[in-house]
This record gives sequence, structure tokens and C-alpha cells, in this order.
Amino acid sequence: MTIETILLPVSDSDGERVHRLADIAAEMAAPTGATVVVAHAIPKDTDGVTPTIPPISGGSYPQLLSEPEYNDLLDEYSADEIAAKHETVQSVRSRFEDRRIEYDIRGAVGEPDEALLALASEIDADQIVVGGRRRTPADKVVFGSLAQTLLLQAPCPVTFVRDS
Repeated sequence: MTIETILLPVSDSDGERVHRLADIAAEMAAPTGATVVVAHAIPKDTDGVTPTIPPISGGSYPQLLSEPEYNDLLDEYSADEIAAKHETVQSVRSRFEDRRIEYDIRGAVGEPDEALLALASEIDADQIVVGGRRRTPADKVVFGSLAQTLLLQAPCPVTFVRDS
């Protein structure tokens, strides 16, 4: 099976690990000339207020927006435009440009696990590269685990990169 499309979901929680994730995705993409789709999940339900909003909104970052203001932002800009402005996505983008890796940036609106699984199917991903950290069983029950959901439900193989 030739790898043509690699999905690389990134978020604020990836921290320093994001560079390792980008490097691993680049190493997979380089031999076949695959495209890496850098994805950032954008929540749809904000419970009234969203604490993180990208600088595309024109204000200082981060800022608090009411749910109507947040929804207006999602109506005004595409999810892809919002994701492209995200700081974590920007750091990955420059890493791929330095290595001449083909990439695309996609925003996935909704619950992160559902939105990223849908995106993986939509782009016909051949591989997903996802990061995570060690968590206790109680953490997984209370907070869930995006990485675990992707590992168990993805339509393609998943490479899991844990914190070192």
C-alpha cells in the first residue's frame, strides 16, 4: 500500500511534542511524496463561552467570545482559514516548508474525535499520526482520549507518538 495522504491532527495540548509529530509525518511522507494534511479540531458547542479564539478574529489572542460571537466567526471564516491561523498549526507548517513536504491545512468543526474521524474518511487518509501522553485509567474515563478513539476507530493505520 502506497501512502499518499497522512492526517496529522494537532492542538494546543501537543506542546513540544508537535515538532516530533511533524518530523515523523515528514519522514513518512518524503519517500512517496505523500501530502500531510495538518488538521486542527474546532469545537462547535462551546457551552456559552470559548476561551481560545485564533488571531483571525482581529483582536488580541487569546480572547473570550460569547457563543453568538463565536458562531459569527465560524460563519465569517472557513474552518480551514481558522485552523491555518492557529499557532500550533503555524509551527508545523514552517517545519514542512523547510523540508519541502507537501501539506494542506484543514479545520475540523465539531467534537474533536468525531470531526477528525470524519476528516480522515473525507480525505481518504492512508495513515494518521497522533500524539498522546500516559494517562491513568481514571483520566481516560473522566476526560476521554482522542488518541485512543483514533487508534480504535480510524479507517486507516494510526501511528501513536507518546511523550518522551
